[in-house]
Amino acid sequence: MDIRLESMPFQIGGKEYQLRCNYNVLADVQEVYNGDMIAALTGNPMKSVLVFLAAMLNDYADEKGWSERFTAKGIGRMCNMNDIPMDKIMGLVVRSITPPETSAAPEEPGN
Repeated sequence: MDIRLESMPFQIGGKEYQLRCNYNVLADVQEVYNGDMIAALTGNPMKSVLVFLAAMLNDYADEKGWSERFTAKGIGRMCNMNDIPMDKIMGLVVRSITPPETSAAPEEPGN
């Protein structure tokens, strides 16, 4: 089983970032939503995408030692609707928090 985090490229501000949804990202999003991760996943979808995107960009920038830091509002001002693949970003988030399917062997009759 491959346990590497799924990632996807995203360009903003003239740089390419790798978006990944790890524990740091989830912790940052949870902080924005005052601990309510359900609200982050089921509330206003545009705001949620911007919050997750900012957290992912900031995590990658931190990993690379870059000084850039983003906020959801800042990204909303920098990008238009066509710049942000909302379905792909939220898909990345959902897949990162969904347990992998395990393929259990079928039970033998009589056991």
